[in-house]
Amino acid sequence: MNEIILTNPITSSILNSVYASSKKINFAVPFLNSFANVLLNETTTSQIADKRLLTRLDDSNLITFEIPTLQILCDLGFIIRFDNKIHLKLYITDYDTYVTSSNLTKGGFESNIELTIKVDSENSKLCSEIFNQLWENSKENEVNADFLKACLPKYEILKKRDQFKDKDVVVSTSVVRTKLDIAEIIDEIIKLNKDYTKTMYLVHEANKLREILKSQLRTSFSTELFYTPANHTKRQNNLFYDFTYGHEVKLAGTGLREKQFKAVFEHPEFKKVIQYIFPEMEGMKAWNLKDDKELLLFCQGIFDFKIPQYSEALPIRLASYFYPDYFLPIFKLDHLKKVSDALNINTDAKTNGERLYAYTLHISEKLKALPNNNNYIKSNIAYSILYTSELYHKLQNGATYESIEAEYKKHWKKKYIQNGLRILKNLGAV
Repeated sequence: MNEIILTNPITSSILNSVYASSKKINFAVPFLNSFANVLLNETTTSQIADKRLLTRLDDSNLITFEIPTLQILCDLGFIIRFDNKIHLKLYITDYDTYVTSSNLTKGGFESNIELTIKVDSENSKLCSEIFNQLWENSKENEVNADFLKACLPKYEILKKRDQFKDKDVVVSTSVVRTKLDIAEIIDEIIKLNKDYTKTMYLVHEANKLREILKSQLRTSFSTELFYTPANHTKRQNNLFYDFTYGHEVKLAGTGLREKQFKAVFEHPEFKKVIQYIFPEMEGMKAWNLKDDKELLLFCQGIFDFKIPQYSEALPIRLASYFYPDYFLPIFKLDHLKKVSDALNINTDAKTNGERLYAYTLHISEKLKALPNNNNYIKSNIAYSILYTSELYHKLQNGATYESIEAEYKKHWKKKYIQNGLRILKNLGAV
C-alpha cells in the first residue's frame, strides 16, 4: 500500500478504520475532548480487545485534563496512561495507521488546517513499535475509574476558569481632576500618625489562624472548619466565629448575620467555592494574583456560584481572607466605588467580577506609595480619604459641619468625619 496524504476533514477516514477493526485501537494524542466519543463509543469499540490510549493529564489546563471524556473511555474498557511530554498524534487500528498533526478534537479532525499521513505497512509496523515503547515508558502513569473520579474537582475548577478565559474583557479607567488634591490628603493622613499597634497585633493573630485553616484544607474539607451551630464543641474554632466574634471582625466586619453564614457555609455547593478560591486544597497550582489576567479570572469566578445568600459581601470577604495581600477588606462594591470616586478614578467595569478587579487593581496602584503595605491599614486610610472627600464636597455644597456630622450615626464613621475636618483645615481647604 502506498502512503496517502490527507487533509481535513479526516473523521470519516479514521472512523471507517475504527469500524473495520476487531483487534486493536491504540491512540497516542496529547489533547482530546468529548469529540473523541464520535469515534470511540460502544458501537465502534465493544468487540475490540486491545484498547489503549496514551495522552496528557496535566491539571494546569482544561484541554489536557478532559476528565469526563476519559471517564467514558475508561467505562468502554480503554486502558489509559499519560505522558505529559508527548506531542505526537498517532492513531493505530487493525489495518490502518495515521500519523497526523490533528488532536482528537472536532477542530483537529474537521476545521483546522492539518496534515495527515496514512502510512504504508512497513511504517505502520514501526509506528506500533514506537507506540508500544511509549506505552511501556508510561507504565507508572496508568489511571483508573477511581483516579479519574478523584480528579473531577480539579476539572470543575479548570472548567470555571475556562468559561471566563476567552472573553474579551477590557476594563478601562480614567482619572478625574478635582480641586481636592488626593496626594495632599494622604500626606495629612500619614501626619496624623495613627497608632496601628493593635491592628498589627490582630493581623498577626489572624494570620496564624488563617495558616492553620489553609493547612487543614490541604488535608481535607469539612463544613465544621467554616460553621458550627451554638453549643457545638467546635463553635469557636471555625471561620464563621472568627468573622463574627474573633480577630477578623475586629479588623473588618462584614455586616452579615449568622443565618447568612450558615446558609452559605452549610450549602452542598460551598465546597466548590473554596476549591475555586483555594486550589491548593485539591493539590493544584496556587493562583498567581500578581498576574492581571489571573486576577481578573479569579474575580469573575468567585461570584459565579448559585448559592442563596452568597451574593456580594461574602465572596469579597472570602477573597480578602484567603488573599489579604491582594484585596482590601472592604466588602461592598458600592463602598469600593466610593473609595475609587474619592481617589478620582472612574471605571467602565460592569459585572461584579470586573468591578472587584478594577477597584482592587487601581486602588492598590493609587495607594502603593503608602509606608505600610498591610491592606487592613490601607483600608483604614482608604476610608479616611473617602470620608474626608465626602465632607469636603458637602461643605462646598453649603452644608454646615455640625449638620454633616449629625448625618453619620455610627461611631466609626463619625470618627472619620472628625479626622477629615482636621485634614481639611490643615490643608486650608475649609
